Amino acid sequence: MKWAYSIQQKLKAALLLAVVCAVVLITNLLGRYHMGELGDSFSSVIKDRLVVESYIYMISDHLHQKKLALNTYSELANPDVRSEIGLHNEFINKMLSLYDKTLLTEEEAVYLKDFKANITALQGLELHFMQSPPDEAAQHAADLTLLNEQFDLASANLFRLSQIQVKEGKTLNDKSQSIVNSSSLLTSFEMAMLICIAIILQIIVLASRPAISRKWQQSNLN
Repeated sequence: MKWAYSIQQKLKAALLLAVVCAVVLITNLLGRYHMGELGDSFSSVIKDRLVVESYIYMISDHLHQKKLALNTYSELANPDVRSEIGLHNEFINKMLSLYDKTLLTEEEAVYLKDFKANITALQGLELHFMQSPPDEAAQHAADLTLLNEQFDLASANLFRLSQIQVKEGKTLNDKSQSIVNSSSLLTSFEMAMLICIAIILQIIVLASRPAISRKWQQSNLN
């Protein structure tokens, strides 16, 4: 009956070892999943936040250049300003097209929609402003006031969009830190499981030695 008891104990040890191996496999798969999440998080920080922040900066710069050009146009009626304004608008529209392709939050989508409305209104006001006779000072002054109001609204929406990038970037950073901490915990758990495997294997080996030794002794006595 001793041999049956020995086999039973070994079967229990083997079962426990299988469970430990399964747990290690699961933790390994979870670790890979977390690494994938971490990669997605870093990708989003770069593609959807840092790059978008550069779009916002460039759009803001072109808006500022447009405002200066229109003020010059009101003072000097320079015909070259029209082509300059057209180039600025073309660049801004291109940046907005690229912005649309990024991942937008609900709040960001609202402010971006408002900003696009600002740009459309600005372009209409710019065209009307540049087509007005330069000698109508009062009309020019009124149009310029409307333009400046739209510029201010556009700048305010750009500022909100920029703040969203900062907030979302912080959120992604916190998420990445949480993933790193979880991965570190899983690694520690996996190491503990490997130590358990080593202990179980050692127990199996030690438990087998007496049986082998007794069998060898009995054969010598015979």
